[in-house]
Amino acid sequence: MSEADSLREAVRVLRIELRIVNDRVAMAAGLNPRDLDILDVIDRDGPCTPSHLSERTGYHRATLTGILSRLVKDGWLVRDSNPEDGRSARLTPSDRFAELREFYAPVDEASSELATSLSSHDRERLAEVLHEVAAIARRASSDIMPPEGH
Repeated sequence: MSEADSLREAVRVLRIELRIVNDRVAMAAGLNPRDLDILDVIDRDGPCTPSHLSERTGYHRATLTGILSRLVKDGWLVRDSNPEDGRSARLTPSDRFAELREFYAPVDEASSELATSLSSHDRERLAEVLHEVAAIARRASSDIMPPEGH
């Protein structure tokens, strides 16, 4: 197996294992697995509008409206008016995010142990590589987005 094939395989295995962990966390939290994508974007990007979420996740606005209403009703998100544009809503994480962090704690702890076992240089390089892989995936996802209305 070439070095490029080996890296591709490692990324594939990581993607699969992360999807499985996320699906199990979603089940444990009583969420739909793709709800975590939305909640993660809000947690990572900070308070944002439904338009931002639609652009970032690829969900159509009509679909996203129902999902966001349910997440607000179930206490995962807080919806208020956007201070930059009073005509739109702003979504922020609620205190329930602590529940998700608790479910992810074993993975976070194991990742921290791995990080401490690496040299400073290796940790830095690994983080760079993972960010590069994430950027590749983000660019690729915009290339394969279906046209609006599908």
